Amino acid sequence: MTASENPGVLRLDAQGVQIWRAGQKPVSIDEVAEGLRANCIFAVPADRARLTQIEVRSDEHRHLKKSLPFMLEDEVIDPVESMHFSYAPIDDSHYLVALASHAEMTSWLEQLGDQFEGPFFHEALLLPWQPGEVCAVVEAHSVLLRWGEHQGARVESDLLAPLMDALPAPPEAVIVYGGDQERDLALLPNLLQERAQWRQGDFGTALMLVDSAQGFIDMRQGVFAPSLPLRRWWQKWKPLTIALLVAVVLQVASDMAQYWRLKESNIALRTAIEASYRKANPQGALVDAEKQLDRQIAEYAVGAKGLMFTRVLDRIGRAISVGGELTLSNINYSDNTGEVRLDLLAPTYDEIEALRERFAAGGMEAILETSSQRGVQVRARLRVTL
Repeated sequence: MTASENPGVLRLDAQGVQIWRAGQKPVSIDEVAEGLRANCIFAVPADRARLTQIEVRSDEHRHLKKSLPFMLEDEVIDPVESMHFSYAPIDDSHYLVALASHAEMTSWLEQLGDQFEGPFFHEALLLPWQPGEVCAVVEAHSVLLRWGEHQGARVESDLLAPLMDALPAPPEAVIVYGGDQERDLALLPNLLQERAQWRQGDFGTALMLVDSAQGFIDMRQGVFAPSLPLRRWWQKWKPLTIALLVAVVLQVASDMAQYWRLKESNIALRTAIEASYRKANPQGALVDAEKQLDRQIAEYAVGAKGLMFTRVLDRIGRAISVGGELTLSNINYSDNTGEVRLDLLAPTYDEIEALRERFAAGGMEAILETSSQRGVQVRARLRVTL
């Protein structure tokens, strides 16, 4: 019937909604725990719902939902607008249709309560059945019977015999469930009484032989289809949801606090970097201290000639410092040519020549490019090749 091995069947009687289980007596739904109620199906009363079969052309399948009420308009007494039609395919061209009024469907759902989410199966199709057989359950003033895979109904006891005589072909066997063998079998036509197999039991006994793998038509379709159980889901997940929200709020608050701390630390760090940069380079625009300082330091690193400016400056400085009267006014270094241009002030030309000799002794070639006398001093420009 359902995915469960032993679902309960909810039926309506004079005592209200009763739960039937295979091989057990019915109990009131009020006496059953909520968890057990969920494992149930509803047996649509067979005297208030009708089963029929229709043949549908292949081009009508997609429009069947809209056209079905008009196809069966001549077969129902009540206006089709007040009827609920549910259907399920039997094969490629035939459909099983179950009919009940909108008012009845609404009433049943109200009696079952908003928490009920199970399917609505026609009561007669819940009886066990085998080809060539009729299954009948004799109850107080009526008989619930099934005579085909998709055929069944509930009739008053005195109408059972005429209905059995009206079947297209007499059944090979009639399985009767009841409490009084003589009375129950007397309801059948004389011909079928000889083919009847009477069994002590009721609807719950018959459920023991139902094939749970067979297909049932669920009448909860369209406007009566079960909606998502949002309320039940919320009650189940509410504590976890609240806990997650609290955790998220706390995490966000912690992240924000950490963000502001890191922001303040970053500002302090940037200030310290700028201060350190200004110590090395007090002038000029400051855009990106790290990149600017790296670029400036790179100028003093080993260049294309394999020379390092600091070592070049050391060698030239040692040679100049020997002559105490020399003054270095400007120095220009080219890594590509490996040359250094020096602007010097000396008291005499002899000091310049002595410096050139010291350069030569140190493995450097010094060429005098220009020289001029200015007062008591000589200004000279030397090109030193390393």
